[in-house]
Amino acid sequence: MLSKNHFTLPFYIPRICSLWSNWPEYLFNYVSGASKPAEYRMRSGVRLIDDMGALPGTMAVVFVRQEYGQLERFRTIVDVGAHMGMFAVHAAQSCPEARVYCYEPDERNFALLTRNISVNGLEGRVTAYPHAVASSLDPRDLAIGESLANSFHIIPDGAVSRTVNCTTIKEIFATHQLETIDLLKMNCEGSEYEILENCSDDEFRRIANIRLEYHNLTAPRKSGESLSRFLEAQGYRIERFTRYLNTSGFIWAARGVLVTLFGDSFIAFA
Repeated sequence: MLSKNHFTLPFYIPRICSLWSNWPEYLFNYVSGASKPAEYRMRSGVRLIDDMGALPGTMAVVFVRQEYGQLERFRTIVDVGAHMGMFAVHAAQSCPEARVYCYEPDERNFALLTRNISVNGLEGRVTAYPHAVASSLDPRDLAIGESLANSFHIIPDGAVSRTVNCTTIKEIFATHQLETIDLLKMNCEGSEYEILENCSDDEFRRIANIRLEYHNLTAPRKSGESLSRFLEAQGYRIERFTRYLNTSGFIWAARGVLVTLFGDSFIAFA
């Protein structure tokens, strides 16, 4: 099924050609929706392994349309819903001094996440954990569908349930002894609401930037617009808000300002 992203694809073809050395294979698999295993090789030297044929769309989000933006000088990045590692690899490549903490509960995705970290030699800076991020530490039943868009809140037809371990933003701060999170990236299929609504004021003060894919749910105040208003109430300014077919979109929220002093960059919080 064609989406509006396929109609804008011609504008991105030069970028696709400049990013991947085997761009014809990527372009064919993306446009055709072919679910075939592949290894995508970027001209930068990055390798992206896709044993399940599920990556072309995610690669378009991260590298082609740059829905999470160009990343610079972030030093502590938390990736909630890390999938198979596309964003984590992008973040580590873009921010050479960054430590990236990845959370992905689905075992199939997690296996490829760790593999993509390894083949790109990023084990020293990118660490993966097989946990979902949620509102509490209690184990939860995760709905797992063929699309690999696994969720606590969005149950696809034919999904199976699997119990997964959970963590929270509070626990992530404590476990890794983080003073701040420069960038919190989220793509967690509806869990963004419960995660953020259960953060304390202190935790929000220590998170400089949030960039997330939101998912409009049927419950009250579970929409991108409501989430934007909620983040503004926590002291963030909304830098970007996009919509996709009234079902989802992206929010960039920031409360910190990147400051360079005596040649050293750091995040100054509002």
